[in-house]
Amino acid sequence: MTRIAVFDDCHESLIDALRSLGDISRISNRSSLHPSLHDVLIVDGRSQELEQATSSMPITRNVPVILIVNPHQNIPENLTSRHVTDLITPDEIGTRALAWRLDQIVRRFQSPLGLDTPKSPEIQLLHQVVDLLNDWVVIKDHEHRYLEVSESFAQTVGMAKDRIIGKNDLEVGIDREVVLGNPRTGWSGTWFQDDHAIQTGESTTNEELDWRAFAVNRRYKRVARRPLRNSQGNIYALLIVTTDITDRVLAERNLQARNLMLRQVTQEKLNADKHRQIAEQAIRAKNKFLVSASHDLRQPLHALGLFLAVLEGRLQDSDDRDVLQKIRHSSESLNALFNSLLDISRLDAGVVEVSLKTFSIRSLLNSIRDEFVQLGKTKSIPVSVELTDSIVHTDPVLFARIIRNLLQNAITHTLSGSVLLRSVERDGKLQIDVIDTGPGIPPQHHEEIFSEYFQLDNDQQKTTRGLGLGLAIVRKMAQLLDIDITLKSATNEGSTFTVTVPLGKSTDLNKSNTPSRFFRLAGMKILFIDDEPDIREGQQLILEAFDCQTLAAESTGQALSLLQEQDMQPDILVVDYQLKNELTGTAAINAVRAHFERRIPAIIVTGDTSKKRLREAQQTGCRLLHKPVDAKDLVKTIASVLEEELESS
Repeated sequence: MTRIAVFDDCHESLIDALRSLGDISRISNRSSLHPSLHDVLIVDGRSQELEQATSSMPITRNVPVILIVNPHQNIPENLTSRHVTDLITPDEIGTRALAWRLDQIVRRFQSPLGLDTPKSPEIQLLHQVVDLLNDWVVIKDHEHRYLEVSESFAQTVGMAKDRIIGKNDLEVGIDREVVLGNPRTGWSGTWFQDDHAIQTGESTTNEELDWRAFAVNRRYKRVARRPLRNSQGNIYALLIVTTDITDRVLAERNLQARNLMLRQVTQEKLNADKHRQIAEQAIRAKNKFLVSASHDLRQPLHALGLFLAVLEGRLQDSDDRDVLQKIRHSSESLNALFNSLLDISRLDAGVVEVSLKTFSIRSLLNSIRDEFVQLGKTKSIPVSVELTDSIVHTDPVLFARIIRNLLQNAITHTLSGSVLLRSVERDGKLQIDVIDTGPGIPPQHHEEIFSEYFQLDNDQQKTTRGLGLGLAIVRKMAQLLDIDITLKSATNEGSTFTVTVPLGKSTDLNKSNTPSRFFRLAGMKILFIDDEPDIREGQQLILEAFDCQTLAAESTGQALSLLQEQDMQPDILVVDYQLKNELTGTAAINAVRAHFERRIPAIIVTGDTSKKRLREAQQTGCRLLHKPVDAKDLVKTIASVLEEELESS
């Protein structure tokens, strides 16, 4: 029977329920717990805050700890297996499934590796690590049976690993004298040495200069034996590592020289690792600074963009609209700078999703031509975009961003001459060249220009400088899409950036480009939750222009009260992630869904670009938007989510 320990204050009804699992003994505190008397500790955590309970809970390594919780009880993030081995609910107590699980937990604690021990992920990892070693690595139990062997040992024995496991040395063909010893020669035998290590608990290392097991010629081996202890300190197995040291014995001087070289290489590697760690810390610090610094600045930019969109629809006077347009251009320029920072941090965080499609590139190039021909006119630079009907297979949004960044870079750095985009199909791929007559790039800087914040020291470009992120974004997005980008350039000879993208099949064109029907927002009920009043007001004004019924609140409680007063069931939720009092948008969405007992589609708006936010949004089935959000993008995303919801239902 399993020996179960519980605290003195444990309720009698719970103790009665636990008796079906094993023998119960009461203890006053954690220090009374002893592996020789108890197999497992079961703690009732239903009537207390787990975060407070586990923060003061000392780490126990000698016996497993199982915590009883309610089915809907909040499980804190800081609750780890260092404190608790498993969680169970009251309904599980008394079931045969729990009894089996408890038996597996206790056996794994007492004998992590055995012939009948459940194979945990850690043991599976051990198998993989052992297989990578060139040395003979074996693990034996007290009966000299093999529990684990390396692939190199199995190859030497000439048997598959699964045929070796469970057998002893004699059964796999090792010479009887090697295993049991020979009194005439003074050889004690490997089993004697194994038993000695297990009985004494001491690690041993010895060299055997006449090793003939599985070897025609005499070989020199070094054998290290290490007793393996479980969490209770008991020896359950023996690790044996056998290394061939023939070369060392036959060529000691050569080995000493190699050891010296190895120490030097090791030191150089340590130095290299140290410099790499410093560089990685600098990158992490930079990314953390970008996220922190831009988060607060994106809030007013987000609100500003919303109000400008509202104001643009209200002004009628042409002079006023001209002034508004200038303000809007300034706002868009500032947004562009922050979006570059946002793109870099999102790409570094790995939260950019790729959606591969097959599409005709003509419409994309046509849109780019209209956009950049006008941009070129502002600098009196002719911009030509050659159209093609080629069909490509890639992410259209990310690919368009790459082409736009390259054209923007070409126009920015070209003071006279022209800019040309041309396309040609070669070897199953479409090659797109962006050619300019700018000052050119010296060969020694061809790689550096794709680095973040790097800019060539060119005085004539100072007035048009940005942050130096455009080409860095191009490189990262190209790597994400697995497409090639090359550069041909020299000083005073202009530059040619070449992008190579896979061609698609025309048979896939209709499938991937089926147009979505138009979704009408009129009459939709939208709930906004944001603790910034300016953002709430801006969002409401924009959506009310589409004849939507809107409701805005600064907190979950206020939102539920307003919904009850207005007798309104929202069609969609638009929620800021970071609310007051350290509450999250995810919690707010779950609360509203729980109130109406249905899954309401939702959008989370945040300035946080971490992978954690993306995973959290995916787990709750929400769309994620990063601030600052353009008014058109907000409306488009709301319509898209509502359309998907309608189609799925």
